[in-house]
Amino acid sequence: MNDILKILSLNGVYLTIALMGSIAACMLIVYGAAWKSSELRTGRVRRRQSIVILLATAAFSIDHIIAPLSLTLPINKEYYAIHFIFTVLGCLAATALAMRYAVKPPSGSGRFFLTGLIVSLTILIFDYVNVVILFRDFAVWNPDLVALTVGLTLCVGFAVIRLLALSNRNRELGLNSRWTLPGIVLCGIALFGAPILSVLSVLPLDVYNQLGEIGENRAFLLPYLIMLAIVCCLVAIPDDFLRVREKLQTRKILEREQHYISLYEHNPDGVLEFDQQGVVMGMNEQAEAVAKKLGKKVVGSKFSDLFSGEQRRIVAEHMKTVLGGRHGTAEIDVRGPDGNMQSYALTSLPIVVERHVVGAYSMAKNITKRKRDQETIRHLAYHDELTGLANRRSYENTLERYAHYGEGKPEPFTLLFVDLDRFKRVNDFFGHAFGDLVIKHAGRLIKESIPSSAFLARMGGDEFTVILPGVCRRAEIEKWAGQIVDRFNEPFEIGKHTVKLSASVGIARYPEDSLSSDLLTKYADAAMYVAKQNGSSQYRFYDAASDRTSQEEIWLEQELEYAVDRDQLRLLYQPKFDIRTSRIIGYEALLRWDHPVHGEISPLRFIPLAEKSGMIVPIEQWVLRTACTQAKRWELAGRSSLPMAVNISQVHLMKPDIYESILQTLQETEFDPHLLELEITESAMMHNEDHVIEILDKLKEAGISVSMDDFGTGYSSLSYLHSLPINCLKIDRSFIRKITTDKDSKAIAEMIISMAKQLGLKIIAEGVETKEQVALLQELQCYNVQGFYYSRPLTPEQVDRAHVS
Repeated sequence: MNDILKILSLNGVYLTIALMGSIAACMLIVYGAAWKSSELRTGRVRRRQSIVILLATAAFSIDHIIAPLSLTLPINKEYYAIHFIFTVLGCLAATALAMRYAVKPPSGSGRFFLTGLIVSLTILIFDYVNVVILFRDFAVWNPDLVALTVGLTLCVGFAVIRLLALSNRNRELGLNSRWTLPGIVLCGIALFGAPILSVLSVLPLDVYNQLGEIGENRAFLLPYLIMLAIVCCLVAIPDDFLRVREKLQTRKILEREQHYISLYEHNPDGVLEFDQQGVVMGMNEQAEAVAKKLGKKVVGSKFSDLFSGEQRRIVAEHMKTVLGGRHGTAEIDVRGPDGNMQSYALTSLPIVVERHVVGAYSMAKNITKRKRDQETIRHLAYHDELTGLANRRSYENTLERYAHYGEGKPEPFTLLFVDLDRFKRVNDFFGHAFGDLVIKHAGRLIKESIPSSAFLARMGGDEFTVILPGVCRRAEIEKWAGQIVDRFNEPFEIGKHTVKLSASVGIARYPEDSLSSDLLTKYADAAMYVAKQNGSSQYRFYDAASDRTSQEEIWLEQELEYAVDRDQLRLLYQPKFDIRTSRIIGYEALLRWDHPVHGEISPLRFIPLAEKSGMIVPIEQWVLRTACTQAKRWELAGRSSLPMAVNISQVHLMKPDIYESILQTLQETEFDPHLLELEITESAMMHNEDHVIEILDKLKEAGISVSMDDFGTGYSSLSYLHSLPINCLKIDRSFIRKITTDKDSKAIAEMIISMAKQLGLKIIAEGVETKEQVALLQELQCYNVQGFYYSRPLTPEQVDRAHVS
């Protein structure tokens, strides 16, 4: 035994360095190559692995370079550089292969065998090449020892690869084994021993003979036996790694089983289990409770056989889909023994074992309340909450469906638009709660007055629409529309009150009036307003000609809103004359509208629209400001100051702030109030007499004159004319036009002139156009006139030119 130690003559320092290098390389591969399960294989991880390969290569190279030197045998120094380079390259190749296998997911025994074989052969090749290079002078090949070395090296390679790979994968899973560190140390010792055995296998046999080791003792086999024991340990240690992993897997399986049991048993919804044929094999307590309520035997029955009719078809198709390998959902309705219908939502998943569907699981959730809520929401979305009738949205969808005939021939129908007359008074007098009761009763009355095939909707407020499909003959339309009107002509009782309403009905026909659903509604609405304007409590058919007039008025009203801002309005000034001297005694400002497209628009068209819409107030304020500014400009130009007359409408006169507004305009334009004359129509005096007298008194106190325009055409009582604070009467042009040919017109004019003199009022005749009219007015002692005989209305420039001439 002592002789083998002499043969080896190991250098302790070199031996320790080589052994530590081998162990360090194994530790680098185990602890440096693995990543945590939550860490992705990013570029940073790959760079770290490359660094580990280089460091492990350096450590292995130290082992294989220094290990042969630890034997203190004579070496061939001539080829030492080649030995160094070859060792580094061999260690790099073996380390890279081992590392690649350690970090890749497991893929079967073939790859393990191939990697272990390549790594082992790589170690053998560069170890024996190094032996040849370093010990070529005395190396002798001993076939038995070489065979033992090759066999043990192969075993070492396979064992080390397996241990490093299993240790690495355990670390990725966060698992630790007490044998990890001892296993790394044994790997380092085994890889350290490979180059030692390679050198021992080529020592000359006479060395052994001289020292007595060839024969019965065979002590030189001791290193091989040690290596064999290390290999056995390396083979056994990974079993502990596998046991640790099996414990983890067992724990996970138990946890999953507990999760499954919780999902199955404690699920608030019913869970059913099916086999490949769709037969119910089991269910949880919730599903059993549902089965008891339904009074049916479920377990052992084919699920689709528990239903009938359309529900059976739905369930059969659902199970076919799921048992075919796809998940699916379905909604089913089940009627219990008590007759109540219950709705369930089925969510089913296939059970797949080794890529074969062996059954399915279904979760049945009771959605009865949800469906009822959805139906309620859907009903509210398309029905009026107060009356329960269809609402505007439902009406528009239904009308669109009737009007959309596609490629076929249009099917005629009639649309009725119903509005309750005087409903606002009921609402204001009795309150909205009572008004709601009236609306509900009105909806019932309309429904009773139309055929059962008709569609009735409440549009909102007190408006209803009726679609009469297939009704196209005028007599039939009048029948149903007349029934609605007649039904509301009779008073009805609501609580303790008697309600008297009437209904106005507008009628539009499809396809005669329009093919568009939007236009049909618009036309029926327009016809309803015509019925209201003509006394209500009647029906009217849509008339395109009258509607065009209405459309023109609407357009005119819209354009008038922008006329002032777009500088489309202008003023003309018509002079007033004294027929005795033919001198101008004042001007009247007359409004004109020059539209950029339609040219000049008559005041007879747009003034009534402006009064109706309320736009007359800002327009007349503009007229007053413009007229005063123009008169002031003439005054500053050196012309004599003459009165300026401006018309004020009834709407403007009723404004509470008219007096303040007029005075503010006069102050801003610095116009003398005594030169301003406001012309007010006779009819304006008859509305809110007290308010009018109060305003006129204030204007008179401010020095502003007031004339009554178009006198004789209104319905005023002459008995209180003397109490009105006015300064002048203007005889309407309708009397002046016929004053020389009609004795009645002459008599009226003569009476007005006489009355004005008695009341101490000025008198002006307007519309004077002939010499005969001038002569007669002079005879009647009416000396102030205006009209085309003397001058047409003039632009400011024409007034300036007439003054110069």
